[in-house]
Amino acid sequence: MMTELPEPFYRAINAAIEGGFSVMDVFESGEFDTKLKGDNSPVTKADLDSSEVISEILEATKIPILSEEGTEDTFEERKKWDLLWVVDPLDGTKEFIKRTNEFSVNIGCVENGVAIFGVIYIPVSQEVFFGGTEYGAFKLDYDDEKPFSRQIENAVRLKPPSKNKEVLIVTGGSEAEFDFYKNAEVLKSYTYDSMEFQKLSSAIKFCRIAEGVMDIYPRDYPCMEWDTAAGQAILNGIGKDLYDMETGKIMRYNKESLYVPFFIVA
Repeated sequence: MMTELPEPFYRAINAAIEGGFSVMDVFESGEFDTKLKGDNSPVTKADLDSSEVISEILEATKIPILSEEGTEDTFEERKKWDLLWVVDPLDGTKEFIKRTNEFSVNIGCVENGVAIFGVIYIPVSQEVFFGGTEYGAFKLDYDDEKPFSRQIENAVRLKPPSKNKEVLIVTGGSEAEFDFYKNAEVLKSYTYDSMEFQKLSSAIKFCRIAEGVMDIYPRDYPCMEWDTAAGQAILNGIGKDLYDMETGKIMRYNKESLYVPFFIVA
């Protein structure tokens, strides 16, 4: 049986699912209304619709929200937040635009810089992953014909890996990057008989690691806190973590800079 979650976390799971439904409405309509943001990254109607849905649901928790598509609060304001939501209403916008299935909705809860709970919803497959250190990690295949509460109760607990798998995850999708990581100093402390190249986009990588399908995820180019907070919390539920490659320290959140430095999940 799953450990009972605090009420705000049930609300976060529901918010991710409802945000994902709004994403699929746009996906199926084909009317993306794509624009470029100031950093030249794309934003679509799906990003904005999902952000609005999620914010409306999470506002009832009275916990402040740090979202990719939300208002930009200054660090002077944010550093007063002991507890906050970190939200990516559509992670993998480029994959969404290309009409692949590799995009997700991410909601993490951060307390005093530590990711304590996360939920990742994959809209195309309707897979829900959630968890944290205190609760474990869980997966359910969501069925919108069944009661939400009953499905959460019957979510499958994901087990900690018994041994390292022989798989390396690379985000860029090139064999050259695979060769780089395979021989990188950061992986020398991990023993493998062999390593297999895999390509996967968005926070779905965290989900596949949580399932035990894949094992290690190194990333040597920047991303943002809303890309990793939910995934890190879920992986904590199976005893894995996300480490700064340079310092070896566990990744923390709500920093002055919201960029996430180069990291490895192991």
